[in-house]
Amino acid sequence: MSTEIPWPESRKEWKPLDMTVTYHGDGGFTARTKSGDIEFPMEAPVGMGGHGKYANPIQYLVGSLGGCVGVKILLALGDRGIVTDEMSIAIHGTRKKTMPAFFDHVHLTVTLRAAGADDAMMKDIIDQTLARLCPIAAMFAECGDVTAECRVVE
Repeated sequence: MSTEIPWPESRKEWKPLDMTVTYHGDGGFTARTKSGDIEFPMEAPVGMGGHGKYANPIQYLVGSLGGCVGVKILLALGDRGIVTDEMSIAIHGTRKKTMPAFFDHVHLTVTLRAAGADDAMMKDIIDQTLARLCPIAAMFAECGDVTAECRVVE
């Protein structure tokens, strides 16, 4: 597998990221980018002081995995001239029963509706995405197994 990624520099993710997370009491936090343009709430998990009103940090992490993989799939399909009509990514992760409770296995099921996409192409795109293109998938892979399957639907 080649390590070269034939993308323009604007697509590459070399930029540093600065955020501030502020505690507001009662298990609640707000994460904000340095510029202040983007902010989102989060809270401690229920059982650790949260109330289930907002996602907790682990839920954001797993959701970020799906978002990152989704973006990379859309870019790869777009590079092939394929427009995606629908896509969903179901994620199932299991965690170690010791602390820190790393994910020991994460499985993604990508369901896709896109004229021109086929199983072999999607396997290649997903393999490349998990191995080289999605930094969040690479971080999960440092702790456990990351697997995926794709269902191309008509």
